[in-house]
Amino acid sequence: MTGSTAAVESGGGRARRRDLRGRAFPALTTSTSAERLRSVESLRVWVEQEAEDAMDWYLEDKRLKRVGSRAIRGVMIVLATTGTVIPLVGAATDADIQSWGYVFLAAAAGCKGFDHFFGLSTAWMRDIIAVQALHSELNEFRLAWSAELLRDSTGEPEQAVIERRMRLIGGLAGKIRGHLEAETADWTTEFRAGLQQFQDQSAALPAPREAGVPAER
Repeated sequence: MTGSTAAVESGGGRARRRDLRGRAFPALTTSTSAERLRSVESLRVWVEQEAEDAMDWYLEDKRLKRVGSRAIRGVMIVLATTGTVIPLVGAATDADIQSWGYVFLAAAAGCKGFDHFFGLSTAWMRDIIAVQALHSELNEFRLAWSAELLRDSTGEPEQAVIERRMRLIGGLAGKIRGHLEAETADWTTEFRAGLQQFQDQSAALPAPREAGVPAER
């Protein structure tokens, strides 16, 4: 699912990553108390950017899939309508064009099969679901982090504060990975099902006659 390049484009006021490879893990320093707290803050920024990068990727993928799906469905409607109208025109004008109607209908069926096999329409819906889930997780994390910052930790051991914040960061990182893995698993299952259906349909086609061998009567 992820791309092979790590190209970055500018958009929306911040860099938008074109794949789901993930950002480099931040360098951490732990010599002093202040450095440890700054390292935790760096991890907080890193995990939020991971969520935003994933949402950007799915939004861009959704846009491409939406355009492709609408184009395929538009062409399919035109072909199906043309294939239906041609026989009517042929009957009204006594023209021998009925066979072209089957050609256009077959092309419309091919467009539908293309959309089904490559999953353009279903991928569009999966992208929307993934973005909504990631957005919800990110908002929940930010609210929990804000509550943590507003919490009175006077006299509380530094280690307890760090561990509590690290649980929040680790929780969001795990949820992001979980959503990505679930969407990828859905895509893999759909692709395999489409491939199996294509193979079954191909196997069901009649074998062509050998050249020069007359058909049995």
